[in-house]
Amino acid sequence: METLAITNGDIYTPTYYGHGNLVIQGDTISAITKEQLPPSDEVIDASGCLVIPGLIDGLIHGGGGCDSMTGKVEDIETIARAHASDGVTSLVVGISSGSMEQINASLEAIAQVADEPMSDGSGIIGSYVEGKFGSLAKNGAQNAKYITPPNFEEFHAMWAASDGTLKVISVAPENDEDFQFIKHLAEFGIDAYNNIVIAMGHTNATYQQAMDAIDAGVTRATHTYNGMSGMHHRDLGALEAVLDHPNIHAELIVDEHHVKPFWGKHLIEAKGVSGVGLITDCTEHAGLSAEEWQKDAVYEARHDAFRLKDMVDSDTHKYIKDGAMWLDVGKPTERLAGAIITLMDGVRNVVEWGFSLEDALTMATLTPARNLGVEDRVGSIAPEKAADIVIVDDSLNVQKVILRGKVI
Repeated sequence: METLAITNGDIYTPTYYGHGNLVIQGDTISAITKEQLPPSDEVIDASGCLVIPGLIDGLIHGGGGCDSMTGKVEDIETIARAHASDGVTSLVVGISSGSMEQINASLEAIAQVADEPMSDGSGIIGSYVEGKFGSLAKNGAQNAKYITPPNFEEFHAMWAASDGTLKVISVAPENDEDFQFIKHLAEFGIDAYNNIVIAMGHTNATYQQAMDAIDAGVTRATHTYNGMSGMHHRDLGALEAVLDHPNIHAELIVDEHHVKPFWGKHLIEAKGVSGVGLITDCTEHAGLSAEEWQKDAVYEARHDAFRLKDMVDSDTHKYIKDGAMWLDVGKPTERLAGAIITLMDGVRNVVEWGFSLEDALTMATLTPARNLGVEDRVGSIAPEKAADIVIVDDSLNVQKVILRGKVI
């Protein structure tokens, strides 16, 4: 088995280890040490650089110019390559509300890439059905026409289409009568559903409904603050339950548009780094330069926004404005639709908010790995873990990506 050594780097595991060396055998980390290493088949000198775990983005909707809901395997592969090149080595690929035919075709494509990992693309932890079982009152960018209450008929069809790779299912708990759906998945999730994660999102739940849903089995909050009731001093909702309950993982979009730094900082301070996972909720434009995505856009000066050629449907148009994707700019239905960054940009943002690199990396690696139940393999630099390693400079610019032991 070939051995790869990474030497002389400043190592974050994600906690700070210090100046040291890594040994990789095959696709697995075999040692982390400050001692001199024996000869290896390949050596990467990381002098002057930081060595960090590959990042985990727990909710994305595209990248590299491709959307996750086309049903095309090659589009999922392009998405995986785009994120891997920027140091995001594990992904959960989101599915928005749509027809069951579109959803199931998309789940099948994601499953194929998840089951047959690419040599040069991020590992796919699984898929994430975000909007199908949401609330019409908090649909946001989700197509309201296809939103339904949580139900087993559609869920089992999606589960079958995903070939067991459906990792996160998001629901509006107020639409789940007596929490039957949530309780069933919580009871049988490990044995029957491959340890599926139940999330609460696009919800108009009251504080008590949300608290009860967490007690019933919800362990994750879909893009906290966005598509969520609450933030009122008398009328408490799902947001306050996320802040109050210790047993729920809070996703945080870190593009500084979906959540302003003021509120992002307060969420992290309230939940701690073990309770917050950084995500992008990004669209197909993640990983593209402005020059690339502007090729397919028309600038509209009156809105100071770029209208994209692709349309969600006949009446709804996509725009890029102020560093994010929006729908229906200039209309009463104008709304934020997604980020256009990758997670390394988000980590950089969180460090600029005043958090340590250790804390920012923890929320982008180990914390999401634990919530998703994959911390035995990814999420940190340690012996017997997957050799998903990123070498960056002091500004977190990616210098090299090692994916399952291979330099890409």
